[in-house]
Amino acid sequence: MATPTTPEPPPLGLSRTAGHVYSFNTGSEVFSPLPSVTTVIGVLDKSGPLVGWAKRETAACAVRNLEMLIQMRETGGDAAATDWLKKIPDYRRDSAADVGSRIHALAEQINRGLQPAVTPDEAPFIDAYRAFLASFRPRFIAAEEMVVSLRHRYAGTLDAIAVIDRETWLLDIKTGTGLYAETGLQLAGYASADFIGRPGTPRRFRLPRASRFGVVHVRPERAHLVEYRVDRGTFAAFLEARRLYEWLQGPAKTAVGAVVTATGRSAAA
Repeated sequence: MATPTTPEPPPLGLSRTAGHVYSFNTGSEVFSPLPSVTTVIGVLDKSGPLVGWAKRETAACAVRNLEMLIQMRETGGDAAATDWLKKIPDYRRDSAADVGSRIHALAEQINRGLQPAVTPDEAPFIDAYRAFLASFRPRFIAAEEMVVSLRHRYAGTLDAIAVIDRETWLLDIKTGTGLYAETGLQLAGYASADFIGRPGTPRRFRLPRASRFGVVHVRPERAHLVEYRVDRGTFAAFLEARRLYEWLQGPAKTAVGAVVTATGRSAAA
């Protein structure tokens, strides 16, 4: 009979997996798993705007590729054309996410004083971001730092904390076409974390406290600084989302019971 293996403890300090699950290992105690801030706010229903966006993307793609769709239907039938169209929203979403990740990485390097190589498709975004830097002249005091709340059991990675006109801003960089209210919950989660943590050390680094909060909305044509209202009520709403996430991970899985018969007994009994 095989001997059960004991899972390896996470690395010392604050670490995260590819799936954005965090762990904090003090050397004598492990806090894990810790869901990310973005995972927590992922419990919010954003299907309304997304459904409309998916419809527009699919319709626009069908119009652009009408001749190809006709040929596809003639050679493979309705199913071939339908299956191709069904994949369009996922493709567009993943492409946008890839662009966003690349712009985030480049912005981080620029914030650290580096001069990264930029591809032609990235250049309009980065030019717009550099114009924002030239206009607002932020002094970055934190960039891409992992933060954690052991009290409320969550963690995350903030984009930046910067001083602008003598005020400390907690900033998130967004590259999508729209901005959404739930980003305020994201900012509240970062701002209310206990400390900054780093891999390889159990040391708890001080998290600079922000007095203002905003999104640097980077688009190819321009980058705007958009302020968000973040207060105690915002963080309370974030904690409600954290509670809902916890319920979905546990009690929700057994919330639906067995069919009850007319006698009042479970049919499975």
